[in-house]
Amino acid sequence: MNFKNKITFIIISLCLLACQSDSDKTEEPAELKDFDSKIKLDKKWSKGIFSEKPSGRIDIVIDDSSLFSFSEEGKVISFDLEGNKNWDIDLGFDVSAGLGFGNGSLFIATENGKIISLNSTNGEINWVSEVSGEILVAPVTNGSFVAIQSSNGKITALDFKNGNFKWEYTTVLPSLSLRGTSQPIFDNSFIYTGFANGNLVKIETRSGVVQWEVPITISKGSSEIERVIDIDSKPVISQNGIAFAVSYQGDISAIDSRNGRTIWRQAASSTNDVLNIKNNTFIIDEFDVIKSFDNITGSTVWINEEYRLRNLKSISKFNNFIVVGDFKGYLHFISQEDGVTKGRIKLSRSQVITISTSDQNIVSLDQSGKLSVLTAK
Repeated sequence: MNFKNKITFIIISLCLLACQSDSDKTEEPAELKDFDSKIKLDKKWSKGIFSEKPSGRIDIVIDDSSLFSFSEEGKVISFDLEGNKNWDIDLGFDVSAGLGFGNGSLFIATENGKIISLNSTNGEINWVSEVSGEILVAPVTNGSFVAIQSSNGKITALDFKNGNFKWEYTTVLPSLSLRGTSQPIFDNSFIYTGFANGNLVKIETRSGVVQWEVPITISKGSSEIERVIDIDSKPVISQNGIAFAVSYQGDISAIDSRNGRTIWRQAASSTNDVLNIKNNTFIIDEFDVIKSFDNITGSTVWINEEYRLRNLKSISKFNNFIVVGDFKGYLHFISQEDGVTKGRIKLSRSQVITISTSDQNIVSLDQSGKLSVLTAK
């Protein structure tokens, strides 16, 4: 989708909202309810990382000893888990999306398609390469290849060691789409990713040969805006080989990864990532309702509506909880089993935009650039 069409989509959407009757009452975000907290959370440290948010997706990387972040101005920084700086580097590029991580390397992207690989130990540049199109999600790697999805409907594979071009696949995009792209994932010898046309694709990693491309949802809208069915979320693959993906204004679907056959499909609309844990799959829908589905049957296990319209982001797993962040800077810890809130902590006054977790730590980044690290006592 070109810039003109994106602007047109935004203008039309605003006009539709403006045309609503003045008598329509705007629904307010849900107020938080008091509860008996079952977990104790300790804020370890926080630091300011950026003053202007990058235009694309931000993924905080955390491993056993370090965490890594970046700013729109091109500064990449590494901290130890106590908040001491290990290293930083100024790349001299305006950065749009990052960080990808794997096999001792970090990956970061610019809007005009520049891909930079860094040594995660010292921040030294391994290589710089370029792909076609605007990049709004972090590159990902399996240690042999680096996969990059751009907003022009292309996924490109580069060599992990030197950034050399390996192959490229292009899908057909609709005339209108959201500003965003799905982030590819590696599973065994294949790459899975979603596109703005509502399709999920499976590609053989070494050759770039498509194994299947199937629709997650079927567009039923009467207008062009109602037919926008982007997959902007990251899909997941369960341990028994089921691929899960969700689209905007469409469905969540379970796909047999071997042959592309749809196992089940349920109505849902979301641009947030899908989370899969053991026998269940979790999403945040467009109204910020959290839902749990049974992997095999697609039946609803539980629904949590207490955070409706609180602009939930970055659904993540921490121990036996699901963690989400909201527009007031809160993190909410919710039981995987029954959807009941078990813990809560306020880290800032700004929208939480990304969460990353390890066995012991939770890292949160908000809209103002505040990076916070906490642990469960």
